[in-house]
Amino acid sequence: MKKTTTLALAATLATAFSAQAQITLDGVVKAEEIGTGAGKYQSLGAFSPKHVGDAGFGFAGLLRMYAANSTDKLYVSLAGTIEKGNNNFQLYMDLPGKSGVPVGTGLPSIAGPSTVFGTFTAGDGAIHSIGGTKLDLEADVAIATTGNGDVQAAIYTATTGVAKTIGGGAAITTDGKVNSIPGSATTGVYAPFAGTKVAYLAPTGNIETNPGNDNGGGAGSYALEYEFSRTALGLPSGASIVKLFAGYVSGDAFWSSDIIPETAGDGTNTGGNKNIGYSPDFTDQVKFPGLQAATVSVVVTSVRKADEAVVALSVFPNPSAGKSTIAYRVQDGSQPVSVRVLDLVGHEVRTLLDARQPVGTHELTVATGDLAAGTYLVNVRVGDKVATRRLAVTR
Repeated sequence: MKKTTTLALAATLATAFSAQAQITLDGVVKAEEIGTGAGKYQSLGAFSPKHVGDAGFGFAGLLRMYAANSTDKLYVSLAGTIEKGNNNFQLYMDLPGKSGVPVGTGLPSIAGPSTVFGTFTAGDGAIHSIGGTKLDLEADVAIATTGNGDVQAAIYTATTGVAKTIGGGAAITTDGKVNSIPGSATTGVYAPFAGTKVAYLAPTGNIETNPGNDNGGGAGSYALEYEFSRTALGLPSGASIVKLFAGYVSGDAFWSSDIIPETAGDGTNTGGNKNIGYSPDFTDQVKFPGLQAATVSVVVTSVRKADEAVVALSVFPNPSAGKSTIAYRVQDGSQPVSVRVLDLVGHEVRTLLDARQPVGTHELTVATGDLAAGTYLVNVRVGDKVATRRLAVTR
């Protein structure tokens, strides 16, 4: 069921194929890095209450989330300040072509306290865990950076999760210098984070001395900046759709008030300290109205026609052995949309949708179990814009 109240955070991050990224990884979100042009940071949402002292969570917290892309990199910046210790910024990603924990299903528990994604025993014997947390996006992978300078990663399937440090302990400096994740730490299932680089700049004091605390995480904010390899993440050339969710979490799995996209419900610290607690359900519309998932359309325009860049069509998994998801975007107001499956000579095999849809990113499922093995075309028309992708059906 679709939510009736959502926080629409869709960003089109387009850059010409020959253009170089304009992001300098140095732990600062600079004014010249923010905008709508090629390789620019665009805001995916903010935690709007100003941080005052420890109202919220330990004199630290999130301010704003940004994203940008080049032809081969995806950049995500979490403006804010991490308190010294194991408190951490966590970033969850829903990637095309991967199947993780479904929306509304509790994250699987990961044994042990060796990472912030694990399980912890409190002094009174109570067990706490990131496991059981329900997200508003499909959780494929997650990455966290702690106040002690460690970078940790979690990889999820629909029913399992694994996590480990990929930063080698206290390896991330707080002076804005670029830190590269060792290649030896990103083999096997951790390959989505191969080539990742991190930069973090801490203020001289608490978050009140972070320049971004006075302008809502705007230009000049000190930040945790990630540079990801598009290839490692599995983002195809052309248009891709990624969903992101960020939170500030204690070292023993207690969620602070600071989440982006933020919620208008009990999760904010407006009027006082209203931290969230253990194993929240972000799909609960009473406590967390809106959609706690920011949609990012990353597009490299020169490898697709301009129309296809606007539609931002993505089909995954591909090849398909039973079903695939078709994701696309509607821009500039409500428009008529048709989604069809064609054979290679253009004969219509199936009509999946023929209706008017509102602005936003949309997804629908195509069942392929009854289609003969072979190659088909997924054709999406949004208004007068048309995009097509090949879909391979296997057995």
